[in-house]
Amino acid sequence: MYRTTLLLISLLLVSGNLLAWDFPNENRVYDPDIHTVLLFKSGFEMAMPIVSLNSGEMVTLSFDDLNVSLKTYRFTIRHCTAEWETTTDLMVTDYIDGMQGEIIEQFNYSYNTTVEYIHYESTFPSYNMRPRISGNYLLIVYLDDPETPVITRRFMVVEPTTVAITAAVVRSDSPMESHSRQQVDFSVSMPGFVWSNPSREIKIVIMQNERWDNAIRNPTPRFIRGSELDFTFDPTHSFNGGNEFRTLDIKSLRYQTENIRLIDWDGEYHVYMLDDMSRARKPYIFYQDINGRKLIENEEYAEYSAIEADYAWVHFSIPSSSMIPGGKFYLMGALADYRMAPHNEMVFNPASKRYTCSLFLKQGYYGYQYAFKPDGSTVGDVSFFEGNHWETENQYTIFVYWHQFSGLYDQLVAVRDINSKD
Repeated sequence: MYRTTLLLISLLLVSGNLLAWDFPNENRVYDPDIHTVLLFKSGFEMAMPIVSLNSGEMVTLSFDDLNVSLKTYRFTIRHCTAEWETTTDLMVTDYIDGMQGEIIEQFNYSYNTTVEYIHYESTFPSYNMRPRISGNYLLIVYLDDPETPVITRRFMVVEPTTVAITAAVVRSDSPMESHSRQQVDFSVSMPGFVWSNPSREIKIVIMQNERWDNAIRNPTPRFIRGSELDFTFDPTHSFNGGNEFRTLDIKSLRYQTENIRLIDWDGEYHVYMLDDMSRARKPYIFYQDINGRKLIENEEYAEYSAIEADYAWVHFSIPSSSMIPGGKFYLMGALADYRMAPHNEMVFNPASKRYTCSLFLKQGYYGYQYAFKPDGSTVGDVSFFEGNHWETENQYTIFVYWHQFSGLYDQLVAVRDINSKD
């Protein structure tokens, strides 16, 4: 009875199309007590949260609350356009089947850790709530009011269709950029689809290493032949190759792994990294990395790392004789939600002549890079500090959206992952 009542309250809160939704459709955390938010395809912890419509596939949401007063968290979803704007032509009941608010019922208290927390976890779609249609979605975690989110996370639902993507990552066709950029050549076959204005009805997004800030949106096909759109041999949809990601390994807080200078304890764990030096003018060296993702793990006798992994302050530093004008430095990767925000900005300290940043991270394995964001830009440039090489191993994802001429929303009709080493 208690659970049914809560679900009905959630339904009333998000029913209809009455919510203001006055917050961005981005991966964000609004409560400073919330840490280590994960949203991934269930069973694949480092996979993007992409599931097929009505397939039985699910995404797993988990997070830690360092305020150990037990709370009743709920979540709902909202549909978004290919550009991650809120879809305004749909009612909530057009894209949600079942209840319109779900309670996060699974929780566990941390065990044998110096930092206490409650670990919450849930899977979606569920018996109570399912997406009716394909497209981009924002998952919204809240306590009492969905208009006051605690966490927001992007995920995608792809529709089973006949659309096929053929793709390869090659060296840029531009002679001036062939040493530094990677070009994504691809074609999209859409048998059975009829369009009158492909530039409006078909939308393409190309993403590198799960980053949204430098994604290429709506490239122009080189030509259209029947039901096939050709995007090959076009250097305008190329990316900086960048460099392999740096690594942070804190699966153990007893032993110093590579790149760690010191592990200290003053009531909390502190991990001091070695100075990270610029690789901008250094030759390319290949090594296996996880392309900026994160894997939570405590390798010190933990049976369930989700509740037995501890937290530590990790201190990053870049030596610099002076402050670099014209922009700001940020840590880039899943450890900072692939965002450039104040909490992961590298701040210059004139006394130590270093850029520094400290993040409170859960034990695990992380990939990261440093991005320089020029003033007035929304795109982080990792080549400024990390170097730029066409040989770098990178992961790319191509999304194909279809907005029917008389349709009300952007359908996600195909997704293709491809690695630059394939």
